[in-house]
Amino acid sequence: MRVSVFSFGGKRFILAFQPLKGWGMKMSLEDFKRAWREIEIEEAHKGFMVHLAAYVIVNGFLVFVNLYASPGYLWFPWILAGWGIGLAFHFVFSRSRFVVSDWEEKVAKIESRVKKSSSSQ
Repeated sequence: MRVSVFSFGGKRFILAFQPLKGWGMKMSLEDFKRAWREIEIEEAHKGFMVHLAAYVIVNGFLVFVNLYASPGYLWFPWILAGWGIGLAFHFVFSRSRFVVSDWEEKVAKIESRVKKSSSSQ
């Protein structure tokens, strides 16, 4: 997909061109940024939920294995604690304020590159 940014009447617009499907829809740059921000937040939330599901399923199985195979020594709490620390960090850093700050850095980098390329032409 090719993307062009242009200004008209004081507003900036993005025009997306998909070579096999024809012209995309026109939207303002602010609408594009808002949609991109929402998608980033949704993807971060989904990523955490997948991590949480894997944590519950795998550790449930490991608890069963530990209690069945060697009930005299409980080793599963160590695994739950270690993985739980990673899960806690994933939870914290997948919250919208962290996702948005990363997103804002990406947008700032893109805008600075666009300004550099437009000033050199």
